[in-house]
Amino acid sequence: FGGASWLSAFSASAADGDGPYGTLQPPDANGVALPQGFTGRIIARSLETVADSGYRWHMAPDGGAGFADGDGWIYLSNSEVPLIGGAAAVKFAADGSITDAYRILDGTNVNCAGGRTPWNTWLSCEEVDKGEVYETDPFGVNDAIARPAMGRFKHEACAVDPDRQVVYMTEDVGDGGFYRFTPSACPRTGPATRT
Repeated sequence: FGGASWLSAFSASAADGDGPYGTLQPPDANGVALPQGFTGRIIARSLETVADSGYRWHMAPDGGAGFADGDGWIYLSNSEVPLIGGAAAVKFAADGSITDAYRILDGTNVNCAGGRTPWNTWLSCEEVDKGEVYETDPFGVNDAIARPAMGRFKHEACAVDPDRQVVYMTEDVGDGGFYRFTPSACPRTGPATRT
């Protein structure tokens, strides 16, 4: 009973309904159903170059987050692939055009979910036995850092509570745990911007 089959199993009794933005319209040319007035576009496809960046997007995109970057923003995504997982980022200008794409984490294994930190880093989680959490820089300036104190297990997601300065983590196994990690220091500022 793999994760890919869960959606159909758990949503079998779900019914379509209006969300806060209105009823979903029929799928567009990209196969994406959006509310009236919304548009969508494909920004990356696995193993294809992202815009004019020269970077080929990774396979099995998974957990991700967005980060403000001056007038634009950065979107990053994990790669849930064995042995070559990691994570990458796409940088956007204020008008939504893609200005860059680049790798932010290499040499890891089955990076599934993770979590955004209040100090503008991404915690990328390995979803394998004895997997680790890596703190990455979405801006591509600083090297990723393994955080072994956050445990070695089949990590899924993390959520940072900035008020209590703790990180909550989940474990992706049938009898998995729910963990609370209290770091000895908690950063308050983000990394430098990418040039």
